[in-house]
Amino acid sequence: MSTALRVYSNEDDALLFWNSFEPIRDCRGFAIERRLTRKGKAVTEVLVNRIGFAGEHIEPDEADHGKPSTEWPFQRYSWIDHGANTGDTVSYRVIPMVRRAAGAALTRLDVQASPFSDPITLGAVPPGSKCQAFFNRGFVMSQFMARYLRDNHLTLAQFKQQIQHAEHEETEHVIRNFLSGDLRLTLLHLLDDAATTGADVFAALFELSDDELIDALAKLGPRAHVVLANGSIQKKTAETAADARTRDENRAARATLRRATVDVALRDRFISPGALGHNKFLVVVRNGKPKQVWTGSTNWAPTGLCTQVNNGILITDDRVAQIYREQWQRLRDAKSAFPTELVTSNSQPHQAGDMTVWFTRAQKKADLDALNAEVEKAKQGVLFLMFMPGATGVLATVMKLTANPHLFVRGVVSTLPNGRDDESEADVDVIDRTSSKPLHLEIVQPEGAHLPMSQFAAEVTRTQFLAGVGHAIIHSKVLVIDPFSDQAVVITGSHNFSGSASTANDENFVIIRGDKALAQAYAVNAEAAYQHYRWRAFLAETDRPFEGLSDDDRWQARKLQNAATELAFWGVSPTA
Repeated sequence: MSTALRVYSNEDDALLFWNSFEPIRDCRGFAIERRLTRKGKAVTEVLVNRIGFAGEHIEPDEADHGKPSTEWPFQRYSWIDHGANTGDTVSYRVIPMVRRAAGAALTRLDVQASPFSDPITLGAVPPGSKCQAFFNRGFVMSQFMARYLRDNHLTLAQFKQQIQHAEHEETEHVIRNFLSGDLRLTLLHLLDDAATTGADVFAALFELSDDELIDALAKLGPRAHVVLANGSIQKKTAETAADARTRDENRAARATLRRATVDVALRDRFISPGALGHNKFLVVVRNGKPKQVWTGSTNWAPTGLCTQVNNGILITDDRVAQIYREQWQRLRDAKSAFPTELVTSNSQPHQAGDMTVWFTRAQKKADLDALNAEVEKAKQGVLFLMFMPGATGVLATVMKLTANPHLFVRGVVSTLPNGRDDESEADVDVIDRTSSKPLHLEIVQPEGAHLPMSQFAAEVTRTQFLAGVGHAIIHSKVLVIDPFSDQAVVITGSHNFSGSASTANDENFVIIRGDKALAQAYAVNAEAAYQHYRWRAFLAETDRPFEGLSDDDRWQARKLQNAATELAFWGVSPTA
């Protein structure tokens, strides 16, 4: 039987899942072959693995660059191809690699290889859709970043400086461009297009400190209308909350915008401490009519663009744009208060066809009720990314789903509600009842690898990152429900799915139903985050290094058993 393969993509990554259905005798893993067409040039190549066999002598150059997976195969049943970029057309096949005798070379078992997958082109799929998702590459705790910091002799402080906006040599800011990805480029294009076509923009922002984005807003002059909060203010000793709320973390950006005649008040939404003006949305208005909305999790700051895992979504829909434009006006009229009419409006769903928009603060947690109701409808599974969801928000409802062996539940939480020992650390046997390993985490708190890794550069750990850069790691707020169903749901925005987001802050989220392409794009992003951190969390829990690949075929049975629910969910099981 040939190996089954399914490939999914978004605008930045290709996700592969495959299944051999039963262990293959003498199999040491799988090679991945890729056909790639980039800018009209086609090439067929074997993907590289950075992990060699345990006990194998490895030269320094091999440790840095890895070897083709025909020599160092992948001992797993999934892979994220981060080397494919927007605009690339890709097709893959996976090939079992066998060693028939000790000391013999690996050979391809082409008879059991998968066929090449259908070609797909990476992009904000589908082109022309009214909802297009964009992602950055905020995996700063990664082998790419570890090697970049090492090879360039950079400290965390120097790295932090490099992600700031450059006014001169573009080559000095390769790392900023790489980490911010298409998310930054799309947002800049949206602002530049508004400036050149005479459109107006209406933005409600929590944080504004990125020079490039500030400059782009300033170019619009009076056609940029901004409700700019005062950030996240911490009350000083002996200071009253009222006094603290006079301070402004966005003071420098506000001054720059005002000098450029941008329509921004001296004091808009100064509600922190005690609440956050936490929106990050932008409405594009052409000829007096709202046409597009940009929302998502990304703060308009270098950290939001580069050192946090974030998403942005561009919605081209007149009705949704009108909903956000009206909310902008309510926020402007409210100044730094929460008048009854604002909270009353926030407490109702704003419907536009297959999309529902919610704003907060809301009465009686009406927004959380709506979120929980969507989660409880799950028939296939839920993938998610959350930042500080708290103990009283949607995470508790997601966790209840783990008791259902037929549902696939997977995600990454930046900070768990009660630390590593609480019930949110669900392992595989809780999720799909196929494994007894308690440390195979299905919900992962991000962590860098602090232990010696076979052929791996030393990584920045979560603790070091927070101390050196000072912001969250997973900052995205995404729920994906039943992505392969006609009733697929995507939920994203600024809302942290928490009690405080419901009852205290200015927030927004949008529920998008029935858009399978969008749901699968977000599912790829969530799965990529999960896979990136899962083994790091496992190492942190077990407190032992990973020595390398197993030079036998026994690894297959355990992984096939543990991955049964996962492979079925992603469409490569006998019953899929």
